[in-house]
Amino acid sequence: MSFPNKTLPQWRRSLRILMASALVSAGLVQYVLPAWADGTEAGTSIRNSATANYIDPNAPNTPINATSNTVVVTVAEIAGITVTEAGTVFTATGDVDGSGTVTAGDEVYFLFTVTNAGNDSTQLNIPNLALVSGPALLTPTANLEVSEDGGNTWVAIAGAQVITAAKLPGESVQVRVPVTIKPEAVDNDIVSVKLGETPGDAQNQARVPDGGDVFTVDGVDGTPAEINGAPANGVREASKTQDLTVSEALTTYTLATILKVRSRYDNQSTPQITDDTITYGLSLRIENNDPTENAMTPAPLLGADLAVSGGTPALDDTHAYVLIADAIPGGTDLAEVGTPPTGWTVVYTSDPVSGAAGIDANAAQWTATAPTDLSSVTRVGFVYDTTDRGAIAINELITGFRITLAVEAGATTPLPVANIAQLFGTSPTSAPVHDESGDQNPSNFGDSNSLSALPPGTTDTNGDNIPDPGSSLDPAGVDDGFINTPANPETGVDTAGNNTGDTVGDPVDPSPGGEANIFVLDIPQAVAIANGPSNAPEAIGPSGQTIDDFSNRSVPLPAGSSVPGTTFEPQAVGFSNSIVNTGQTVGSIRLVPSTTLSDDTPATPADNPTADLSNLPVGTEVTLSFESISVTYVWDGTDFQLSTGTPLLIANVQPGDGINYGVVVKLPDNTPLSTDGTNPLDPSSAAIGGFAIPILAELDVGDTTDADTSNDPDGDPDAANSTINRIYTGYLRLVKESRILRGTGPEVATGEEQFSTTQKFPGTGNIIEYRITYANISEPQTGGGNIVLDAASVVITEDGTATPNNWALDQDNNGVIDTSNVPNSARDSRNGTITFTPGADQAGETATEDVIRYVDVVPGVVAPQTSGEFRFQRRVN
Repeated sequence: MSFPNKTLPQWRRSLRILMASALVSAGLVQYVLPAWADGTEAGTSIRNSATANYIDPNAPNTPINATSNTVVVTVAEIAGITVTEAGTVFTATGDVDGSGTVTAGDEVYFLFTVTNAGNDSTQLNIPNLALVSGPALLTPTANLEVSEDGGNTWVAIAGAQVITAAKLPGESVQVRVPVTIKPEAVDNDIVSVKLGETPGDAQNQARVPDGGDVFTVDGVDGTPAEINGAPANGVREASKTQDLTVSEALTTYTLATILKVRSRYDNQSTPQITDDTITYGLSLRIENNDPTENAMTPAPLLGADLAVSGGTPALDDTHAYVLIADAIPGGTDLAEVGTPPTGWTVVYTSDPVSGAAGIDANAAQWTATAPTDLSSVTRVGFVYDTTDRGAIAINELITGFRITLAVEAGATTPLPVANIAQLFGTSPTSAPVHDESGDQNPSNFGDSNSLSALPPGTTDTNGDNIPDPGSSLDPAGVDDGFINTPANPETGVDTAGNNTGDTVGDPVDPSPGGEANIFVLDIPQAVAIANGPSNAPEAIGPSGQTIDDFSNRSVPLPAGSSVPGTTFEPQAVGFSNSIVNTGQTVGSIRLVPSTTLSDDTPATPADNPTADLSNLPVGTEVTLSFESISVTYVWDGTDFQLSTGTPLLIANVQPGDGINYGVVVKLPDNTPLSTDGTNPLDPSSAAIGGFAIPILAELDVGDTTDADTSNDPDGDPDAANSTINRIYTGYLRLVKESRILRGTGPEVATGEEQFSTTQKFPGTGNIIEYRITYANISEPQTGGGNIVLDAASVVITEDGTATPNNWALDQDNNGVIDTSNVPNSARDSRNGTITFTPGADQAGETATEDVIRYVDVVPGVVAPQTSGEFRFQRRVN
């Protein structure tokens, strides 16, 4: 691989950015949405000792199974629901005395979020009832209200309850409960409001019908996104209690995050940079939770005063606008602006952006009329009229803003292009809202000292940890958005270019609001080559270099083939790699599996580090293919020996040309599982891991006729670059252990109170606690552009009636099952959704009265090198 300033063909750049954008989007989604249960087709059951079912998101149609010593996996339709508190706000006329603090006679909304935490589309039943305690009561003239659009629109519940529209897994509705503080309330009294009816505010429990329940309603079979049939765990309910102290101030504020990524670079296939273009994509996210630890209630985003004109219909500067602004970096001009999202208008300004005469973006004169000469534009922006269109709701993610820059004719190399995007608006409290791209902190919180630190440029005279309502941004505390020192940006650097910059508590880099996206343009090398994962030949590996970037894939593992200690003959697995001639000289490219890693500088491969092939099974076949040509090598334990065909040569590759080639790896019979180690049942023992195969691309500019480098003066390629194709035989490791707790039984034998895989000998009344450890043992994303293996849709099932498990059977036929469930003992360290069969988390002496099956649906993905635990307890009868 090469540095970002290398030549890249059009098709390759587009595909590379699509991939990068998808990764960034995934990150954003994880940040915005609450955790939910993933699942595959309902009814799928896999019983083989102990197994888990999961998928690689890069190959979602290929299921993979992991097996421990006792776990059974069953995939079922699982209902789930959570109720969480979302803060308190005054009603429109609720702050009777205008003090900003809660006093007698005030009307307050208690806000809650109700989320579908299952793995299927479901409706949510919201009652027109909540339990109020303390010196307050439900407002007599008002009903509970529900919002299904992130708090932008509220609808009062007309009858006893409302059943919402079907919500996909992870989707939520907001509920607000109107409460009036009684006249006898005094300072420090506590007002509590409970939405739903479960003991101890338990989440996602089997429903026990009561008045005021918040519960799931299974969707109608045949409707979109609905899995036919009833959920395996029945109807679920949840509740939440939220407290408010009389005399406390209610803090409501908009938490908005502006995000920026470089989505495309085009050097026009020429060595000079003066015809290059760079495209950026912007996104706006309105948060629905408060990461600042300031106990704020998130609010929608409103506009602010702005000097605007032009457009059809004409922009009216008496209206309020949300503004997204982007200053044009030095050495570049505005070349093009993409069509904005619906409701947004592109605006321009030529006001100076820096220096003594510089004007901040929110004080500039903006026009919707594009100037004839775009090079005169100093800032480009997008505005949204909240006066006409209303506020932008919480939990909104708006994408599709696009800006293209062109390098100026007089630019010299190297040219660092560094910039940030800025957001300006207003909270419903009239407090200013300002954010800058490059990090995940909303509304510029945490840009100095700590995450809860007040945004730069704002004041907080009443000490409520939010900017003062009605105040203007202090220009001394607001960056002008133009990077004065692009080689060392004064705003800090978003090193990865994906909005992960973070300088909280960094005294060396106390960024005043954001992190710069920086990209250096330079003249490419005369001879260079890039070789890497599909559509990402310039990926960076764990070493920080381009020699050890990688693509990870797993063979399919059907049920029965993943028992610890198993050896088997895996199916072949295919990889797609990409290479590009990033130099300025035509040449031929030779592709070989290699025992060495090489960079893209002219060097002998033997001078570079040796790849780790110590665990690659002898007899592994590696087939390289390009167009109709293919060649196969076989690993003999020391080197890759040519088996069929002739060394693969791609002749006369022009500068800038990009090529995809295929690699098929066939591991031999008697290959072990990647999840096995020295002791397959010991979670602390090192796993075998993946089987790495370096693929070396060698560029030869001295002889373009064949694959024989001996015609070169020195017998070596002129440039070489490696990438690693790593194949796993499963990558989610499951280990089941047990320990004995005394309970009401005899003393526990020494050593049996510790988790282990060894046999235990409990007595009547003792408690057996089981622990299933699940861990993703694959290589993590270190560097950039590598293809990693997340474990998605992980579902773990413990079935006490399925062979070889027997803990829910009556083996001695005395009318009592051998062990009984210990209620409230089942838990997942990653907050997985646990369901119980045949019903609730209950204890009894028969299979119908007790729990015979636990299903743990692990939320989100288990990323490489992360793990979790599922535990439950059984009492010996």
